[in-house]
Amino acid sequence: MSFKVAAIGDRDTVAGFALAGVAYTYIHSKKEETLAKLNGFLNSREIGLILLTHRVAEELGFELRQMIQKKKLLPMMLRIPDKTGYAPKTDELRDLIRRTVGAEIIVKREGE
Repeated sequence: MSFKVAAIGDRDTVAGFALAGVAYTYIHSKKEETLAKLNGFLNSREIGLILLTHRVAEELGFELRQMIQKKKLLPMMLRIPDKTGYAPKTDELRDLIRRTVGAEIIVKREGE
């Protein structure tokens, strides 16, 4: 079975993903509407990955954390930078890898 990708974020970020072929997109405007749409994505059997910008995730706050705790294995949810490149100081993906692997993976460029 092949799964689809969903993206939630600001207009420019979501438009870019839509142009790249992402099947389900939603432009965040109001917290309650975004939470309802996200809930629909989480309960869909077609969606395997939800991309959510960091700014939207921060705005959804506590309600988002509750949804993540209750969700099943799929769809996976990944927070991504928005069009401005904004990302919080702590890298969520790096923390997840560190907890799972038990070590931190550091990538360095040649000459550093």
